[in-house]
Amino acid sequence: MTYLPELLGLLTAFCYGTADFLSRRQSQRVGYYRTTVYVYVATVAALLLLLPILRPPISLTALSSALMLVTGVVFFFAFVLLYRALEKGVVSVVAPIAYTYPAVTTILAVLLLGEVLTFRTALALAAIIVGVVLLSTKFSELREALAGKGPAFLTVGVGSAVMAALAFGGVYLCVGYVTPIVGYFVPVLFLRAVGTVTGFGVAPIMKESVKPDRASLSGTVVAMGALEAVGFLSFSFAVSLGGGALPVVAALSGMGAAVVIIYAMVFLHERLEPNQLVGVMLSLVGVFALLYLVG
Repeated sequence: MTYLPELLGLLTAFCYGTADFLSRRQSQRVGYYRTTVYVYVATVAALLLLLPILRPPISLTALSSALMLVTGVVFFFAFVLLYRALEKGVVSVVAPIAYTYPAVTTILAVLLLGEVLTFRTALALAAIIVGVVLLSTKFSELREALAGKGPAFLTVGVGSAVMAALAFGGVYLCVGYVTPIVGYFVPVLFLRAVGTVTGFGVAPIMKESVKPDRASLSGTVVAMGALEAVGFLSFSFAVSLGGGALPVVAALSGMGAAVVIIYAMVFLHERLEPNQLVGVMLSLVGVFALLYLVG
């Protein structure tokens, strides 16, 4: 199917955006670290249930295993940094920064993996990324923070968001590199399994409690784990199709920000601000260009 990578990228955005929206309340209940750990547990469980159904090709090499081992640790802390930034900082400041990870992945893919972008594809990806940043930003929150009326100082969480964006960008670059070697399923399961072990292993060092309880294993966590599993599998499978899919899928996965905004409008009765409307239009133009105009 001609548009399969693009459609899988949009499916990833839906899954990631839904999980991100659900994470806010869960983090407020049990904390961002425990939320990260148990979402990882739920994701691994979902992947193991899917394994006999999908029966994916599985192979490993020494290099890919070592690379995924390191990347799995980075991936876990990227989520910890993201959830920490969203909990501690001004959302309209930290969210747009965190959602720049597709730009990081695209730049690294061009420099390190030899991905080639046509001028039209680059323009479409730029429109999506800029649109995501705009629709993630609420200028009203920025004004309140600058005036000292917001819930947190403007720079709180910015460092975490920057590190999260860089980490996510590097992680998805790794996925783009190892997927043609080991198949689409192995990176997803390997990275999540390593992250789960890491979460429990470093908890005492970080003075975090990960003792299981009903709140930590809630239905919300199970739903988030299933969504993360499907979203990540969609991402890696799209990359496995080749044809320079990594930058495209990475950019489209950033549309998860739009999914979060839609949920906020429906369930929290929030209204889009002018810059967010511009962001939505830019993102849609970019997606349309990728699907119908870019060749």
